[in-house]
Amino acid sequence: MSGSPCPPVRRWPVPVLLALSVALSACGQTTEPRSTAAASEPTGKQLSSKSEQQPTSTETSLALFEKRILPLLQSPKPSSCAECHLSGVDLKDYIRPTQQETFSSLVAAGMIDVQQPDESKLLKFISRRPPQPGLITEKVRQQEYAAFRAWIQTAVKDPQLLSSKSKGAPIGPQLPDEVIRHARQDRVLASFIENIWTEVGRCAACHSPDRNQKQVKKHGDQVSWIKLNDPRATLNYMLEADLINTKQPAQSLLLRKPTLQVEHGGGQKMVVGDRSYKQFRRFIDDYAAIVQGKYSQAKQLPKQDNEVSVVTDIWLKLEGVPAKFDKQLLQIDLYRATDAGWSPYRVATSDRPIFGPKNLWQHSLSLTAPRDSKWAQEIKNKQLPPGRYLLKLYIDRRGKLQQDYTAELNDEDFVGQVEIESRWRPGYGAMTKAKFPTP
Repeated sequence: MSGSPCPPVRRWPVPVLLALSVALSACGQTTEPRSTAAASEPTGKQLSSKSEQQPTSTETSLALFEKRILPLLQSPKPSSCAECHLSGVDLKDYIRPTQQETFSSLVAAGMIDVQQPDESKLLKFISRRPPQPGLITEKVRQQEYAAFRAWIQTAVKDPQLLSSKSKGAPIGPQLPDEVIRHARQDRVLASFIENIWTEVGRCAACHSPDRNQKQVKKHGDQVSWIKLNDPRATLNYMLEADLINTKQPAQSLLLRKPTLQVEHGGGQKMVVGDRSYKQFRRFIDDYAAIVQGKYSQAKQLPKQDNEVSVVTDIWLKLEGVPAKFDKQLLQIDLYRATDAGWSPYRVATSDRPIFGPKNLWQHSLSLTAPRDSKWAQEIKNKQLPPGRYLLKLYIDRRGKLQQDYTAELNDEDFVGQVEIESRWRPGYGAMTKAKFPTP
């Protein structure tokens, strides 16, 4: 064959040829898509969500009731109601053993608003708080509110619960409104202020932190049971220190010490049956009855005293008292001269045992006034207007107050009267003096 010779054939090693063959065959291929079934295969999370059934409203409300409401019924601890009510009202009163009973009873009582759940009266009751709520109680209140709100919001969506009818006694406290109001903490505090707080001035020298440094140094801080300008804190301390015995009111240290039934470093401050003792007993007995749940009817409640009083630093001394009356209680009632004669009611009073060896009696005055009268407002300044006064004297010669502390000295105990004129300056050194009337 003529012309140029054929180019030599290049010989590739076998391994390279095999590699090229594989590469070329791969270049012409396309990857097939994953099957539809493989692409929609659920993950573990998706399986879980598909396998779980959404709970019905009945199951949800029942779960909430059993988890958050029933424990409130079964708890031995008081509810947040106790911050405003000493007794007679508790959140447990609004819970029945079953969800259906509880819901139907609350609806029947108007405590649940099925149209506007958040406007339910029960939630408003729970959210009420005193002017100075305690931190612990406030937390409890928030938990109670959240629990009932969550349950009510879910329960009102359940047709079965909505169709249920209330059976049995009405839900809520079973006591009369008068008894419930009587046990309110604010009313109890008002009674404490009126009956005891107004008298603590006579105890301040030993028990008030602004005046008892010597006593504190000798006996410790526990003697300072008066909390300055804070009657609520004072009452709380008395209770914590067991000065008030709610099981045996007459055995309260707050009564036994100042009457010297037990040792008292401050001496005798009152005697059984005198005005201060009556006031202390009025509060302590009532407080104990409330705590013990002894009031079930309005007629059992103690009647409010028609007279109010306030202790002053105005002193009165009676001289020439016969020694035969030694240690007997003498009570003096003061009546003020007016244009129409002597005042129709006593404007001040004082009572204390007679000191026979010195033929005298002396004590500070308590201003008194009919409740809700103009004079009742004026005595708060602890001043007695200067002028002429009639002093009526009574002596417990038969010891009837010791036998019945509720008894009052009256005409059969009257021993005479005397007229005096005084400016009634306060202070022991400015004491007004009068003579015991002669027969």
